[in-house]
Amino acid sequence: MNLRLRLEKLCDSRGWTRLGFADGTAIIGRLLRIGQDYVELETYGDPDKGGVSESEYSRHLIPLGLIKIVTVESPIFAECERRRLNYLSRLDSNQDAPEMEL
Repeated sequence: MNLRLRLEKLCDSRGWTRLGFADGTAIIGRLLRIGQDYVELETYGDPDKGGVSESEYSRHLIPLGLIKIVTVESPIFAECERRRLNYLSRLDSNQDAPEMEL
């Protein structure tokens, strides 16, 4: 199965993936959308670096030509999902807080 078809299947399921690049770096996130020549990926911090910050959510547009390897299943994805749920729960708790009037 070629890379684009595999990415389309992951995108349909909003699955976690690890995208590897030619220089040996990688990024882990959930695939949101695949365009003609790019993918959109959302990440919730780097599980390798540890530490949790308030601003760890980000979206990335990555050209398909840069992607060299795709990891579909990995034990580290569970930690990524925990980070996503933690981020979403912080957003919910901030929305539930009463607004202060000045």
